[in-house]
Amino acid sequence: MRSFIKLLIALTFVMMFAACTTTGSKTGTTDPAGTSSQEYQEPDYYYDFDDILIPKEISYQEDASYKLDNSKFRAAIMKFKGRVEVLELVQYFVNNMAKDNWTLLSNNKAGKLNVLTFEKFNKSCVIQVDDSFGSASTTIIAVEVKDAGTSVKDK
Repeated sequence: MRSFIKLLIALTFVMMFAACTTTGSKTGTTDPAGTSSQEYQEPDYYYDFDDILIPKEISYQEDASYKLDNSKFRAAIMKFKGRVEVLELVQYFVNNMAKDNWTLLSNNKAGKLNVLTFEKFNKSCVIQVDDSFGSASTTIIAVEVKDAGTSVKDK
């Protein structure tokens, strides 16, 4: 009986040692394709305007959005929704709009509503971020004047 207990204890230690060595890091193995160590992440994207970058964490709400495009101007009211930190989303738009050569005119906060106003040579953009319960609703109102060189007086 005593030798059986010693054998059982010895087997337990061997099993514990074997379990610890298999759960450690895999330093000797390599993945030839290199795909398991890197996960694919969707990049941020441009939606209707090629200079207003949209973060991948918010999704486009087609039913609540509106677009207008004619020979004089292009306008859009684009609605997005997603589970993001509002202050990080506001900072994201401030940083990326500057990278796309937009000038920040104002950055206002009133309660749970943040309103950013930007402009370019022939474009204007207002981004409204509303801190809803559990998610952020983002409304982007953008207008581009296509025929910026001529005015009504010239015709």
